[in-house]
Amino acid sequence: MSLSETMLAEAQPYLLASEQHPFVQGILHGDLTPAQLHYYDQQDLSFEYNEIALINTLIDCSTTTQQALVFQKRQSLQFAYIAPWLNRGGADMPHDWAGLKQIPIQPMNQLYQQHMTGTLDSRSVLQILPAFAAGEWLYVELGEFAKKQVRDESPAYRNLLTFDTAAFHGPDGYLQQFWQIIDQAAHLATPAEQAQAKATFLKSCLLECYFWEAAYQCETWADWQKRALTRKP
Repeated sequence: MSLSETMLAEAQPYLLASEQHPFVQGILHGDLTPAQLHYYDQQDLSFEYNEIALINTLIDCSTTTQQALVFQKRQSLQFAYIAPWLNRGGADMPHDWAGLKQIPIQPMNQLYQQHMTGTLDSRSVLQILPAFAAGEWLYVELGEFAKKQVRDESPAYRNLLTFDTAAFHGPDGYLQQFWQIIDQAAHLATPAEQAQAKATFLKSCLLECYFWEAAYQCETWADWQKRALTRKP
């Protein structure tokens, strides 16, 4: 199997865990609290902003013009996604680009962002792209999963798990282009470099699962502090 095929095969348990997670099920059933939705909106917007920096580095580190064009087009789509999302939240949500950069980053979100940005020093598309592509794949698959379910279509839930799959599926979709870029780079990489790329992909999938959990629990740094300071020996 190619490296991308191996990564996807080993990532299937994380996809199943995401499908079954109470936060994802809560989106489908429409029974999340306003606080849970608000937490998710804030943290996901912050994460989207972090991804912009990562895609910029992918453009800079591309080894062919075609690679750079793929990432440049994906970057444009990223901004298109963020624009309407800035208008989703309540009065205390940022509704402009400057405000977006000031969102408080909560523990799991910070860990995930640091995992992704930790690949940037490699200056290698093979090491950076899997960190990003994992979330792309997982959300697309969850969108396909959601289409097959009887789901809540009220305004608060209608646009959640509705990733623009038309742009990502098929031989010319972003996912297939990402797999091709990863596999082409893998042919020139050492076994250790290939193993690191796969590990990065799977860790992103794992952190996606914990991202759902953090949103479901509305977990903050204050929660972490309370547990650390009140834990008994």
